[in-house]
Amino acid sequence: MRVYLTYGVIAGLVGCLCMAASGQYFSNPSFEGETGIGVSPPSWIPLDEFSTPDTEPLSCDPYPASDGNTYLTLVIRGADHLHPHTNEMVSTLLLQPLNAVSYYKLTVDLASRDDVGHFSWEEGFVAYRAPVILRVYGSNSGTTKGVLLSESKTVTSSEWNHYSLILYPQVVMDYLVLEVGSSDSSEGMGNLLVDLITLEEIDEPPLDYGELKVPNTFTPNGDGANDQFMIRGLPERSRLIVYDRLGRIVFESLDYKQDWGGTDLEGKILPSDTYWYHLFPSGMNEAVKGFVYLKRE
Repeated sequence: MRVYLTYGVIAGLVGCLCMAASGQYFSNPSFEGETGIGVSPPSWIPLDEFSTPDTEPLSCDPYPASDGNTYLTLVIRGADHLHPHTNEMVSTLLLQPLNAVSYYKLTVDLASRDDVGHFSWEEGFVAYRAPVILRVYGSNSGTTKGVLLSESKTVTSSEWNHYSLILYPQVVMDYLVLEVGSSDSSEGMGNLLVDLITLEEIDEPPLDYGELKVPNTFTPNGDGANDQFMIRGLPERSRLIVYDRLGRIVFESLDYKQDWGGTDLEGKILPSDTYWYHLFPSGMNEAVKGFVYLKRE
């Protein structure tokens, strides 16, 4: 159980297990369950001793759910906390597994409040207001995070907003893991509210950001076709950072010239795999984040 208090006012108290009608992937897509601090909704299981999510609203909290009666709250703990640098997360066994090398669209309602925190004798009320994101992992074990599949844009609004994420697993996966993360390099504390999650298999999606078009796949096999990671509509002086599955930077350019050919910072050839990018187009206020499949065969 968490040592924090969530600050707020009134509550609903309903415990009901919902079978997923949308997508048939989740047993409890609306996070319905008995409310409480350190109480997880049915079918959503904490992964470790620091994963102590809350099912809300509490009896003193008026903040309504986006769908149904209850929702999930996850917090990230900063450097000054009793358990520093720990993130809350939950895992669920999917009603049907994710297929390998298939595209999925995950939709979820997210919010982040400015009245969540804990009280201390020294500081009084400590607010959890650091900017946060939702990270989605796929796994074949209910006790490990597994592989990062996608992450949301920064969640800053205290109002519920609808988010869509694209998942592209490389192997069959039976579990999905939701984790709150920090959207910047700060060591502050933040909160993330999660409700109404759905999942559907889709055809290959176009990654289109206005005039900016980012490919999902490129094939640096030396045949002269699609050998570089080409981003159409990219303005000059745009920064690109590419990460592998372990979060290591394998490529970085402050002024990307459409010249990444699937090698790491030392010029070594990278294997076929999914890689994550953070793209900072000049003139845009927010980074474009996504994945690209590097295919050599």
